[in-house]
Amino acid sequence: MSEEKAKQLLTKYLDGEASPEECDQVTEWYDALGTDQKAPTAEQKSAISEKMFQKLQSAINYQKTRKPFLLEHWIKIAAAIVIIASVTFWLWQQHTGYEIPNKQITASTQAGERKKIILSDGSEITLDPLAKITYPEKFQANSREVSIIEGEAFFSISHDEKRPFQVKLPNHLNVSVLGTSFLIRAYHAKKEVEVAVSTGKVAIKNDDKLLGTLTRNQKLLFNKVTGKSILNVVREVRTVEINFNGATLMQVVRRMEYLYNIKIQLHQTALVNLKTTATFNSAQRPEEILDIICSLHHLKFSSDQNHQTFKIYR
Repeated sequence: MSEEKAKQLLTKYLDGEASPEECDQVTEWYDALGTDQKAPTAEQKSAISEKMFQKLQSAINYQKTRKPFLLEHWIKIAAAIVIIASVTFWLWQQHTGYEIPNKQITASTQAGERKKIILSDGSEITLDPLAKITYPEKFQANSREVSIIEGEAFFSISHDEKRPFQVKLPNHLNVSVLGTSFLIRAYHAKKEVEVAVSTGKVAIKNDDKLLGTLTRNQKLLFNKVTGKSILNVVREVRTVEINFNGATLMQVVRRMEYLYNIKIQLHQTALVNLKTTATFNSAQRPEEILDIICSLHHLKFSSDQNHQTFKIYR
């Protein structure tokens, strides 16, 4: 139902001109609101308060010309005001894209303590000793963002192309990924911030300036004093599990392409929906993983000289 039609129906309801079917629809709206619905903030209420009070005043003036004001009429008007406020606020949310802010959670570790945090999208963060981060209780529909306040944390991020994952750091640094695993070291007492990538691809910015795009086995060191950064190769990085639980071969291919920054072609379309259940780890080379997967389905694969492009076929 459009906003205009919703307003017309509520007006008819207030004026006592709604049909039984229309009254039932308004009642359903009211029941659907629930008692635990969050009320708009004062600032949000100001945008709709004028219309609400106009409706109320109109209803009261109309009622004064009739028989004495009965309690049931007060209840009816009060219910209608709640509906007007809630429906109008909901329509405003849809139009502006506004979402009620989520509760922010702060997690920290003591000396000698490590802690694993599972976020609402299934992503995992492992905090090393003396680390501190903040994150929302539930991610919004169009964004995923956490902040590191202090210390070292290892991220294993669920892939989501529609919602990049953002990590805010001190000194206006920002790490952006789609789905990958990486380590961040950001101590106040140290002059450098370090980001090291285990799998996937990570973009690092200082305000709006892109410092670098890192792939597997690369790290970036940012000097907080000079503002300069250095990109290096990492010999040893943390390994993570790569799980395929009933995934189609196309899903396997797409994830491996992202994790290893490679290209994989399926030579026949009939291969797309073959199911795979297996567990690997990021220390394994893509050739090793492809060899096992192809063996499971009695397939073959080939690669170019640089081992960056692969083809799977029967």
